This record gives sequence, C-alpha cells and structure tokens, in this order.
Amino acid sequence: MGFKYLVLSFLLFFGFHCEAQTDSLYLKDISNNLEYNVLTDQDSLIEKEGHFEIESLKKTSEFLRVADAFAYTLTSPIRWEDKDWLTFGATLGGTVLLSAVADKPVKRFMEKNHEGFLSSVGKFGYHNGKPYTAAIVAGGFYVTGYIIDDEWTKETASILTAAYLTSGVLQTGLKKLVGRARPYTELGNYEFRPFQKGQDFSSFPSGHSQIAFVTAMVLAERVDQTWLKVIFYTGAGITMASRMYENAHWISDVAFGGLLGYFCTRTVIKRFEQNKYGKPFKGYSKNKIDWQIIPSYNGIGLIGTF
Repeated sequence: MGFKYLVLSFLLFFGFHCEAQTDSLYLKDISNNLEYNVLTDQDSLIEKEGHFEIESLKKTSEFLRVADAFAYTLTSPIRWEDKDWLTFGATLGGTVLLSAVADKPVKRFMEKNHEGFLSSVGKFGYHNGKPYTAAIVAGGFYVTGYIIDDEWTKETASILTAAYLTSGVLQTGLKKLVGRARPYTELGNYEFRPFQKGQDFSSFPSGHSQIAFVTAMVLAERVDQTWLKVIFYTGAGITMASRMYENAHWISDVAFGGLLGYFCTRTVIKRFEQNKYGKPFKGYSKNKIDWQIIPSYNGIGLIGTF
C-alpha cells in the first residue's frame, strides 16, 4: 500500500492523469472547486487544508459479490452476441462429434489398462472432484482470509464459491434433463432416460470434471507462477481421466463438464472485476432496459429502468 501511495503522489506531483479499470480517485481543490477524476486501484485522495488524505472507497460485500456473480452468470445468454452463440453451437457440435468418434474407443482403452498405481491415482481424482472437496477448498480460503485479514484470499474464496455454484446448478440440471446412461451399465453411449432416480442415468455432464476444472482455473488465474498453474491443471486432468478409468463417464461427458466449468468460471471472474466497487445486480441486459435484481427479506425483486 505504501508503494501505491508513493506512486500516486509522484503522478499527482507531475500533473499526470492515470487510468486503471475499476475505481475512481478524486482530487478536490477547495479554492476553485475544480474536480479531477483519476482512476486508481482502490482509494481516493482528497485535498484538505493544503494536504492530501487517503479516503477508502466503499467495497461491495463478498456475500453480495457472490450473489451478483451467480445471477449474472446464469443470465448470461440474454446478453450473448453472435460470436457467443457460435461458440455455444461449436461446443455442442464438438461434443457430439467427440462422442461419435471417441466414446467407445476410450472406454475400451481404459478397461484394458487397469493397474495398482493408476487405481491409486484414480482415487485422488475421485476425491478431487467431489462437492465436499469444493467446500473444503472454498471454506479454507474464507477462514484463512478472515484470520489473516487478507483481501486476496477472501476474494479467491468468493470467486470459487460463485463458480462452483453457477456451474454446479447447470451441471445438476443437465444430468437430470439429459439422463444419459453411464458406461458401466453397458447400454451404449446413446441411451437416454431423463429424470430417472439414482446414478445410472446421470452420466452427462461429469460433475467431477466441472468441480475439478473450476478449482484449477480459479487458482491458476489467481497466481502468476507457471509451475503452480501446471500443478492445478494437472490435478483437474487427473480427475477427468479418473472418471473414464473408473468406467463412470464417457469422454464426451468429461469434456463437456470441463468446458462447463471453464465458461462459468470465466464469466464469474469477469463479473468480479466489475462488482468490487460498483453497484451489484446491475447491467444484466444489453438492450435499452437496465434490469436490476434486488434481494430483500421477502424474496427477490426485478426492476427495469428505461
């Protein structure tokens, strides 16, 4: 922080105007009521009686940021442009093609290559993609962040939570809606029985892959070290491979689960860059009506501003 203030003071001394992405810095001249708007990372400078004081901007609570990112991500399709719909179509088309070409060959390959070491690795992959692991990871960041009072750690926990929730809701809904038979049922990769109870017809998409990829992507985006990024994504890769190794998923299930985690996480991270100091639950529509989702004690309200 001290270094940041030193840089800001240097820039103000030489009369430069600096810009960053999110927040505003105000320099108020009491003598002539001139106001200059300068963007900075976190704080505002106010001139009082000939000297400058640092005034912190009000930060949006982590709870509201998570809720806002959750709602913003789930309503993303209403803001999609042509390129987004093309990406969506390409993802679906690629998944169908992958299923036709690789589902059965990969299944046969995995069945022929079972050994003790790979089984041990597979156990790690299984646990790495479970919901309780997601809760431990996000909860660990939350607890650590509040104990050491570190904003980076708390924000990482919030991003993880929002990404887990959004991708998890979509993954759970798709499992029931698609009702795809798992490989171990030996019914083939094109057997679908929607809304069945139990696990036999909940193959698409892979929930383990979705959770593991969210964890890997969020943590990789929050660090600069390449070797850490490699470790995070390797863990996700092991989880995805383990689901095919255990005959629980087709490769197309695993691929789509990873892509679902990727797109949801990318949108959540983008939203967290916007709502740190800005107003949450705003800017959900790309048309002339600005829709706001307002939480209340009695429920959730939807307000449109023309």
